[in-house]
Amino acid sequence: MAATASEFLEHWRSSYVDAEARDLEQLDATIAECVEDAEEEGFSRDDLEKAAGGDLRRYIQRAIQKAGGE
Repeated sequence: MAATASEFLEHWRSSYVDAEARDLEQLDATIAECVEDAEEEGFSRDDLEKAAGGDLRRYIQRAIQKAGGE
Protein backbone atom coordinates (compact mmCIF):
# COMPACT_ATOMS: atom_id res chain seq x y z
CA MET A 1 0.00 0.00 0.00
CA ALA A 2 1.33 3.41 -0.96
CA ALA A 3 1.83 5.99 1.76
CA THR A 4 0.90 8.94 -0.47
CA ALA A 5 -1.21 9.58 -3.53
CA SER A 6 1.98 10.41 -5.45
CA GLU A 7 3.48 7.02 -4.60
CA PHE A 8 0.23 5.30 -5.53
CA LEU A 9 0.04 7.10 -8.87
CA GLU A 10 3.67 6.38 -9.73
CA HIS A 11 3.29 2.69 -8.91
CA TRP A 12 -0.05 2.44 -10.71
CA ARG A 13 1.34 4.10 -13.84
CA SER A 14 4.28 1.74 -13.86
CA SER A 15 2.14 -1.36 -13.35
CA TYR A 16 -0.85 -0.55 -15.52
CA VAL A 17 0.23 1.92 -18.19
CA ASP A 18 3.92 1.23 -18.79
CA ALA A 19 3.66 -2.55 -18.38
CA GLU A 20 0.49 -2.95 -20.43
CA ALA A 21 1.24 -0.41 -23.18
CA ARG A 22 -2.28 0.95 -23.32
CA ASP A 23 -3.31 3.18 -26.18
CA LEU A 24 -4.96 6.58 -26.20
CA GLU A 25 -8.29 5.08 -27.24
CA GLN A 26 -8.38 3.59 -23.73
CA LEU A 27 -7.69 6.92 -21.99
CA ASP A 28 -11.08 7.41 -20.33
CA ALA A 29 -11.28 3.78 -19.23
CA THR A 30 -7.71 3.92 -17.92
CA ILE A 31 -8.47 7.04 -15.88
CA ALA A 32 -11.62 5.44 -14.46
CA GLU A 33 -9.67 2.31 -13.53
CA CYS A 34 -6.97 4.37 -11.85
CA VAL A 35 -9.51 6.36 -9.82
CA GLU A 36 -11.33 3.19 -8.79
CA ASP A 37 -8.11 1.51 -7.68
CA ALA A 38 -7.03 4.63 -5.81
CA GLU A 39 -10.33 4.81 -3.96
CA GLU A 40 -9.86 1.21 -2.85
CA GLU A 41 -6.51 2.32 -1.36
CA GLY A 42 -8.07 5.34 0.36
CA PHE A 43 -7.12 8.07 -2.12
CA SER A 44 -9.70 10.37 -3.72
CA ARG A 45 -9.83 11.73 -7.25
CA ASP A 46 -8.73 15.07 -5.78
CA ASP A 47 -5.71 13.36 -4.23
CA LEU A 48 -4.80 11.96 -7.64
CA GLU A 49 -5.32 15.28 -9.39
CA LYS A 50 -2.89 16.94 -6.96
CA ALA A 51 -0.38 14.11 -7.30
CA ALA A 52 -0.58 14.45 -11.09
CA GLY A 53 0.28 18.14 -10.98
CA GLY A 54 -3.31 19.31 -11.25
CA ASP A 55 -4.37 17.38 -14.37
CA LEU A 56 -4.81 13.62 -14.01
CA ARG A 57 -6.10 13.25 -17.57
CA ARG A 58 -3.00 14.92 -19.03
CA TYR A 59 -0.72 12.91 -16.72
CA ILE A 60 -2.16 9.58 -17.88
CA GLN A 61 -2.29 10.73 -21.50
CA ARG A 62 1.42 11.56 -21.40
CA ALA A 63 2.20 8.28 -19.64
CA ILE A 64 0.42 6.36 -22.41
CA GLN A 65 2.27 8.31 -25.08
CA LYS A 66 5.65 7.68 -23.39
CA ALA A 67 4.84 3.99 -23.10
CA GLY A 68 4.36 3.89 -26.86
CA GLY A 69 0.59 3.67 -27.00
CA GLU A 70 0.04 6.79 -29.09
